[in-house]
Amino acid sequence: MNRKNEIARREFMKTGMLASFSLPSLLSFSANAAPALLPRISAKHKTLVIIQLDGGNDGLNTVVPWGNSRYYRARRNIAIKETDVLKFTGVKAAEGLGVHTEMDYFTELFQEGSLAVINNVGYEQPNRSHFKSGAIWESGLDDAVLGSEDEIRNHTGWLGRYFDKHCAGESNLVGAYYGSSPLAMRGNAFSGTSISDLQSQPFGFMKLGEEMSMHPAFRKMQEAEKSQKGVSGNKVDFVRNVAAETQTSTDQMRKFLAEVKERGGGFPSTGLGKQLGMISELIMNGGDTRVYLAKIGGFDTHSNQAAKHAKLWKEITDALRAFMGRMKASGLANDVAVMTYSEFGRQLNENGTKGTDHGAAAPMFVIGGGVKGGIFGKPPALKGDKITNYGGLSYEIDFRSVYKSILEQYLKVETTGIISEKYPALKLF
Repeated sequence: MNRKNEIARREFMKTGMLASFSLPSLLSFSANAAPALLPRISAKHKTLVIIQLDGGNDGLNTVVPWGNSRYYRARRNIAIKETDVLKFTGVKAAEGLGVHTEMDYFTELFQEGSLAVINNVGYEQPNRSHFKSGAIWESGLDDAVLGSEDEIRNHTGWLGRYFDKHCAGESNLVGAYYGSSPLAMRGNAFSGTSISDLQSQPFGFMKLGEEMSMHPAFRKMQEAEKSQKGVSGNKVDFVRNVAAETQTSTDQMRKFLAEVKERGGGFPSTGLGKQLGMISELIMNGGDTRVYLAKIGGFDTHSNQAAKHAKLWKEITDALRAFMGRMKASGLANDVAVMTYSEFGRQLNENGTKGTDHGAAAPMFVIGGGVKGGIFGKPPALKGDKITNYGGLSYEIDFRSVYKSILEQYLKVETTGIISEKYPALKLF
């Protein structure tokens, strides 16, 4: 190694950028994680896309019980008029039910049999705190409701346990998310990868800042010297080779993301549209990611709900139409499923500010992936013990039964140690 390159190497090491990573971790990254994002001919596994409706979605103005007069008596200002409801037809279990005016794509999916509407999903002893109830849903643990939020978050999440048990040896890219790091994806060996980090800096999931990948000394280290060719076992060569692979992958990832951004892909320019647009690109390029988590907020509609809720469901509907359309056009409709969830629903009665307060059970949707379309669970009864003591809807189906159904029937894995056996699976697929 000449003096110029030695000085460059020392300069790079002095920065401390490499000091926090062991050589095995770098090698593992370059050999496993980076190629997972590079183009392949086709996906080799099923993919689940979860859309989190953050804030507590009003289920009654989403799946509307237009055939129940109690709904209209309880919501004189914010109920969806029967003439505006997009009604489900052709299925007896759907009589008296429909969806919000802005959800026309959902009725199309329902008619073609690729939408499952799961009514009254929740859990026993529901909590009305956004944070604790969110933690309960993300953990998927049997006794989560009994602990504090901190205690719940000290455990693993339902997807993290799935990754630990069925994705051992794979990179952290088995789960990818938008927003803050989710408890749902936290396992003993996995925590998921931030797509936002991938977009802003391709190695964000490894905490390698762009200043490292673009550092002149880092690039200088990669220059092979004629005098070193054919020499094996040299530690500097080892670092240089790993760095070269890493930089090549960085450049390819940066180029890929730039092309995605420029192309646009026909997705809405909304927050969720951009999220699903990027997720669609990663799926179609054959990534190793099993589960993606997208997120849309704004559902905490305590006041002036009507306009806010309509805008949110239009954003979801438009983004999903573009996403599922692309999956179908790519021949991936049966290999990609979408699940929606929110930490709780809203109360039956509107409040004094034309909104709704924190409730309990609410509907979930599962779309695509070969789902058995239709209505699961009874329409909300809106009376007696079907209403909690504070006015929320009582649950009929535990959310962990939905998780178990997706894991066992769609992802085709065994769920012992992930979801308690006490929750029966639905026949979703």
